[in-house]
Amino acid sequence: MSTAAPAPCHRRKTPLRWARMPALLVIMAVGIAGCDALRMTVDKIRMKTIGIEVCEPDKESAEWVLMEAMEAARDKNEERGWERFQKVLHSSERSPNALRSWYTGAWPRMRRQIKHYDLNGDGCFKMVNLKEMVRGTGGTAGYEYYITSKIKEMPTPCAVYLDDENGNKWRIRRCSL
Repeated sequence: MSTAAPAPCHRRKTPLRWARMPALLVIMAVGIAGCDALRMTVDKIRMKTIGIEVCEPDKESAEWVLMEAMEAARDKNEERGWERFQKVLHSSERSPNALRSWYTGAWPRMRRQIKHYDLNGDGCFKMVNLKEMVRGTGGTAGYEYYITSKIKEMPTPCAVYLDDENGNKWRIRRCSL
């Protein structure tokens, strides 16, 4: 029987060095991109995997505009709902022809189907994807949200853009609810 000590194992150093690499990359990413960028990445991953439920968005935020449109579609008084809905439309959607198109096409469909987007009966909706629309000169022009339905397999897109003619507020340009 040999009493000699076993030869040292040098294989351990490599796995430990590589095990530290993801932590180092995260620290570098936070340092380079900042906490906001990391949070945005985490939020996008969360949105695509489980979705983000929107219940009480900040007033005049892009999500608030979508919530207002949904509340308008839920209004029992169609005339009052239509007036409320028009207030959240982008100025590019307020020409007589565009309003007629909304009133005869998208608005009635939205009123019929709105209950499919109200997840829990409390007015909340769920987003599962988000695309940023970028201006040609740089900066955000708008966002296209993808909202889940209780009965449709694919999420429904709604585009909300900053409206220069309306105090740079978020307003709806396209919505297929």
